[in-house]
Amino acid sequence: MRSEFLIKSRKFLEVSFSLATGPNKFKVPKPYFGTILESVFRKGYFTLQTMVVLSDQVEKDEELRVVFGGSILDLSRRVMEDMLYMEYIKEKGKDKYSKQFFDYVPIEQKDDMDFLLRTGVSIDQDVIDKTNEKYNGSPKKLRDRHNWSGQSIEKIIEWLAKQGKLPDGDKDTVLRLYIAENRKNHTSPGDILGHMKQEWLTGAAERDIELGLMVTHGALVRICLHLIEEIETTPEIYQSVQECWKSINTKGDVKS
Repeated sequence: MRSEFLIKSRKFLEVSFSLATGPNKFKVPKPYFGTILESVFRKGYFTLQTMVVLSDQVEKDEELRVVFGGSILDLSRRVMEDMLYMEYIKEKGKDKYSKQFFDYVPIEQKDDMDFLLRTGVSIDQDVIDKTNEKYNGSPKKLRDRHNWSGQSIEKIIEWLAKQGKLPDGDKDTVLRLYIAENRKNHTSPGDILGHMKQEWLTGAAERDIELGLMVTHGALVRICLHLIEEIETTPEIYQSVQECWKSINTKGDVKS
C-alpha cells in the first residue's frame, strides 16, 4: 500500500510532535479556546499516530488491510467530529462557547452518575453529594441539553455548510465520511452485510484506509492551525504546519 496521505501523515506527526508531547501551554485548565484546542489536538495526534502504526503494518503485509481497514475508518470519526466542533466554537464565539464547554462538565458528570444509579450501580454517597453540589452550581439553561453545544453533529455540519465554512469539496468529503463512519460506529445492516463476501470486504478495506487517513490528516492539521494561532510557538513549527496545510489546500494559509 502506497498511500499519499500516509506519507503526509507521517510528516505532520513529525513536525507537530513537540505540540503533542511537550509541556502544556495552559498549566491550569481555564475556559479558554486555546485550552480546549490543545487537549483536542493531543487527543487527535495520538489517534492519527495509531492509524499510521496500523497502516505501516499494512505496508508490510497487504493481507492486513482487511484486519485494520475498518478500524482505521472508525478511528477517523473522533478527529473529524472534534474538528467540526472546534470550527463551531470559533465561528459562534470563542469566549462564550469555550466557557459553555467548561460549564457543561458537572452536567455531564451528573448525567453519567444518574444513569449508573438507575441501572443499579453502587456509588459512594460522598461522590453523589459532591456531584450534585457541582451540578446545582451549573447554569440552568444547559441542564436539559444532551451535550454541551445543544446541537447534534448533523446540525453542526448543516450550520457550518450554511455559513460557507465547509467549501464544496470539503463538504462532500465530510458528509460521505460521516455516513461511512456512522455505519462503523453502529450495528448497521449496510456495514454488517459488507462482510458477507471476502471480495467486498477487501475492496472496502482499501477504501477505508485511504479515506480514514485523508480526512483525519486534514482535520488534525486544521485543528493545529487554530492551536498555533492561540499559543506561542516557534517560527519553524508555525511555518511547517502551514506548509502541511498548503499541501492539502490550495487556498494557502488559514488565519483565525
